[in-house]
Amino acid sequence: MILWLRERFKWMAAHSGYDRVFEAISTIQPGNYASAWREPDKRKSKLQKRLLDRISHGSEVSPFYNYDSTAAELSALWQCFKSRHTLAHIAYVESSLGIMPRFKRSRNFKLLGTVHQPISWWRLLHSHPKSISNLDGLIVLSQSEVSYFEQFLPNRVYCIPLGVDTNFFHPIVLNNQTLDHPRCVFSGAWLRDLESLAHVVNQVLTKDPSIHFDMIVPRSNRNQPAFHRIAQHGQVFWHAGISDEQLREIYQQASCILLPFLNSTANNALLEAIACGLPVVSNQVGGTSDYTRPTFAHLHSIGDIDSMTESVLQITGNHLQQQTMGAEARAFAEQHFRWDRVAKQTLKVYDQLLADS
Repeated sequence: MILWLRERFKWMAAHSGYDRVFEAISTIQPGNYASAWREPDKRKSKLQKRLLDRISHGSEVSPFYNYDSTAAELSALWQCFKSRHTLAHIAYVESSLGIMPRFKRSRNFKLLGTVHQPISWWRLLHSHPKSISNLDGLIVLSQSEVSYFEQFLPNRVYCIPLGVDTNFFHPIVLNNQTLDHPRCVFSGAWLRDLESLAHVVNQVLTKDPSIHFDMIVPRSNRNQPAFHRIAQHGQVFWHAGISDEQLREIYQQASCILLPFLNSTANNALLEAIACGLPVVSNQVGGTSDYTRPTFAHLHSIGDIDSMTESVLQITGNHLQQQTMGAEARAFAEQHFRWDRVAKQTLKVYDQLLADS
């Protein structure tokens, strides 16, 4: 039997996120699966917090690990003990790996994890990156991460991409005349190069004021100087708390996606955009080259504002190019990132770890 330690994020669309891999696995290969959940912000009494503190004391955890993490691991461990699970898969190592390695040998189960933060985050912020060595296997989301984590888990690091729901996120056919303005979409805040974004938006609108920008940013993340500068433009529209269908419609009506990154492994917004047939303007950093091809993506050096500006203007100003690049993007998403494909790759890792028992 296999146990999944899972988490869903309140800002993430129901059709998005790494948790979809478990649903896909259940569909393509029904079996004995169980789930434990990390529940962020669930209220706990002072006594509960003291007990959780005592239980997790001494664990080599990340800055994202907290009381919710320990509670989730305890729930997972209880299920492992009760139902004799042979493999536990921690969906988010950064927020959910702490106490479980202490018990896996005595209770005879294998422990697999998936990491989501880029190597720079691990170098800068994680005090105990060697804690990865307590796992039996590790899934990374881009090839750029393999060599770093191999130092802790030699020959036990597996690169499997993040997936996207290509059935839900898909293009629609729009006649050029149906759009009053070219539209460029931006999404997110984490590890985005907001300074470059502000400069690109300003330069694009200076050269072509007809272009509109759709900014999908949670309100809690908007109090940034760069966002305040962007908000001065009347051609910029802000979105938060939208439904999955509204999110998809924004992608479907855009001419391209603009995603300046400081770093990245895999990115839901990027995957959703290419599944909807959007050309990409982004940075050559981290895992972006794994999730794009030059046929539909213009990847620039970090801070190359002029080149990014020209890419946006070139794509939004050429409807035929948009269609050609968009078709390439959609085909690439369907070929490589469907959840059933990702699920099959993940099941192969499960089989390999269990065969080594």
